[in-house]
Amino acid sequence: MNTTITSFFKWLRTENSLSMRLLTYILLSCTALALILTLIQLSWNVKEDIEHVKRNLTHIHPVVLKPLATNLWSLNHTKIENQLKAMISLSDMQYVRVSEFDKNGNEILVNEQGLFKKDFAISETFDLIYKNKAIGTLFVATSLDSVYSHLIKRSIILLFFQMIKTMLVSFCVLFIIYYFVIRHVNKLAHYTHTLQLHEANSDLVLDGKAKKSTDKNNELDDLVNFFNKLRSRIFEELTKKEAAIIALQQERDLSKSIINASNSVICYLNPNFSIESINPAAVILTGYSQEELYKKNWLSIFSLPKQHISLLKKLTRNEPIQNLEIKMQDQLGETNTLLWTFSAIYEGMDIKYLIGFGHDITAQKHVESKIQRLNDELEEKVEFRTAALTESHKKITKTLTQLRNTQQTLVESEKMASLGELVAGIAHEINTPVGISVTAASFLADEVNDFQNKFNDKTLSRSYVQKLMPRLNESCLLLNSNLKRAADLISSFKQVAVDQSSEAYYLFNLSENIEQVVLSLKHKIKQKQSNIYIECPDDLSIFSVPGSFIQIYANLIINSLEHGFDDWQADRNIYIDISLKANRLHIDYRDTGQGIPAEIAQRVFDPFVTTKRGSGGSGLGTHIIYNIVTQLLHGDIQLLESEQGVHFHISMPHQTQAIS
Repeated sequence: MNTTITSFFKWLRTENSLSMRLLTYILLSCTALALILTLIQLSWNVKEDIEHVKRNLTHIHPVVLKPLATNLWSLNHTKIENQLKAMISLSDMQYVRVSEFDKNGNEILVNEQGLFKKDFAISETFDLIYKNKAIGTLFVATSLDSVYSHLIKRSIILLFFQMIKTMLVSFCVLFIIYYFVIRHVNKLAHYTHTLQLHEANSDLVLDGKAKKSTDKNNELDDLVNFFNKLRSRIFEELTKKEAAIIALQQERDLSKSIINASNSVICYLNPNFSIESINPAAVILTGYSQEELYKKNWLSIFSLPKQHISLLKKLTRNEPIQNLEIKMQDQLGETNTLLWTFSAIYEGMDIKYLIGFGHDITAQKHVESKIQRLNDELEEKVEFRTAALTESHKKITKTLTQLRNTQQTLVESEKMASLGELVAGIAHEINTPVGISVTAASFLADEVNDFQNKFNDKTLSRSYVQKLMPRLNESCLLLNSNLKRAADLISSFKQVAVDQSSEAYYLFNLSENIEQVVLSLKHKIKQKQSNIYIECPDDLSIFSVPGSFIQIYANLIINSLEHGFDDWQADRNIYIDISLKANRLHIDYRDTGQGIPAEIAQRVFDPFVTTKRGSGGSGLGTHIIYNIVTQLLHGDIQLLESEQGVHFHISMPHQTQAIS
């Protein structure tokens, strides 16, 4: 401990040491704090003294006023004077005065004691009341001189003791700082001055400190531990650096050996392209010794004169050059080709050295020349083979054209065959009513000629005319019905073509459209004892051809009535469901009739396909529907499999306005 105290005072005497600044700052801080606290205490004491004086004045009221009022009423001035002298003898009392009121209410001095001043620090006036009547006043004034003198004495004592306490506290604080911080810092500074980084040193241990567990260490202990770790790390890094320097020296020796043993030319060039260093491979390639190559211009040794200007431009651009083919001539005049790569070593923004790597590819170029010649020969063979392939391609193209023409001819033949089948069907269907009509017309002509002859011969009889008229009437009816049948067939044939140019397009309601069809076929539906159930939104409209929809519904319903429900004893129901999904209109049609035979279902949309050939069926109903849906409405129609009856599904684009 004595050593610590001695070191402390020695530290205080050190010139420009931290101790004097700490002592100065501590003294100034403590002095300022002591002054502030002293002033606060003194102001509090003065306030308490003044309050004490005021309380003394207040205590005069109950003790003095009543006897003074009695003596003043009895005009006993001697007692009044004695009472005032007794009051003025009190501490801090400076002046007392008793006055009485005259008839006009003015104050008349009765007696006074003490020194009168114009202004008093503290004064109070009391009324003298006798039998509930004010007969005079008592004026009392006190002085604060004793308070102020007491304050001065107290402040001197307080400041003296505060200064002594401040000095002692400052030295104690400074000693504590020295003991716990400064001496350890000095130990750390001394250890740092004597530290040898290249040698293994013992760890720094602070005075009076033993090795402690890390959870009880303070900041200085952590600093010392960190410093010891830093010293150990620096020592390890220096050791590694020395090892790295040795390894670098070995690598440099190895690199030098590799460079000298390399088959490629490796040279160092200064910014003027003079050779500063070059490996033995250049000696073998050029025929010059290393001493002869030293300080020679690289361009004059490793390039042809005609290449100097272009190479100089490339090398002076400070751009990396890789795999640049350069030709050169050796001492014997033989031309060699080297593949050069240059890398720059910079010093600041300027190039310090250029390192050139030249790989001899002369043998490789000879091989490439041979390969080029082989490639030229191969190209000739390829051109010959290409010409042959072109000729073969022309023949194949011609054959393909002939096949396409043949295919077109077959398609046209198929179309003509279909047309012939259509014409034959039309001729077959029209032949019967037209033949009957011709026979009826011939019969009418014979009867008319016979009538004309009898009329000319004047042999007509009443009985003959009576027999003639029924025959004529029957022939006319037969002619009329068959011609009407032929006209209906021709009208149906015309509908097969679906002449779109004659149809009218406008926006119409689908629910109202189908209701019109059902209303027009009401008589036939009633005859067949059938029921029709329709599901269609009331507000669903489409911009299209309403007449075509009427043809679709009419043909489907008539087919069900004439074919599906003919000699059918079960339910006779027709279901039509119209809906809009994904901007497409869907028409779902099905009945509960006897359905379509399997041999006819596969070609139900072909013309003249019917189960009632010769019984009034033309076989054009579903074909007309197919043409209207696919050609005019750009939709599609399908015959779906059904356990009972038929099931058609029609889908087409939904359009609510004209497409411009």
